[in-house]
Amino acid sequence: MIQFIWVGILPACLVALFLILRRPARQFAEEMHVDHARDLFRQQREWLEARFLTALGKVDPIEGLRWEEAHWHDEVLWARDRQTRRLLALIGVHFEASPFEVSPDPAPRHATALFEFRKGRWFAEGKRLDELRPDEAVRRNQRFEPVVLHPRRGF
Repeated sequence: MIQFIWVGILPACLVALFLILRRPARQFAEEMHVDHARDLFRQQREWLEARFLTALGKVDPIEGLRWEEAHWHDEVLWARDRQTRRLLALIGVHFEASPFEVSPDPAPRHATALFEFRKGRWFAEGKRLDELRPDEAVRRNQRFEPVVLHPRRGF
């Protein structure tokens, strides 16, 4: 009789333990993944920006030329795609107003370049969000969630 009780209680306890520890374990693994991805992004940033411009130029040559003249910001906003759980690096750029463009608003136009980390590599496919800064993109787009960065140990 006691054996039958343990046959039912032990699996139930294991399932409960799994349900309790699943989220912290996933968060820890994602944190380690984010640290590695951030380091890779910093090492490859210049190359990734060039790759971004090349990919964008293949899709839309005029837009590619406009982006070549853009001013890239130094700050990187880290986010995660809620659907795919992939890490994203969002970088803001701004464009100077063209001297031939008659516009009532002389402020520079903004956009956000998106870089995606998947299968251990960063991809620059020319994905962009026009007229949005990175922080606005994360706030307005339900698909993105901000990645909270914790201070690194030893730094």
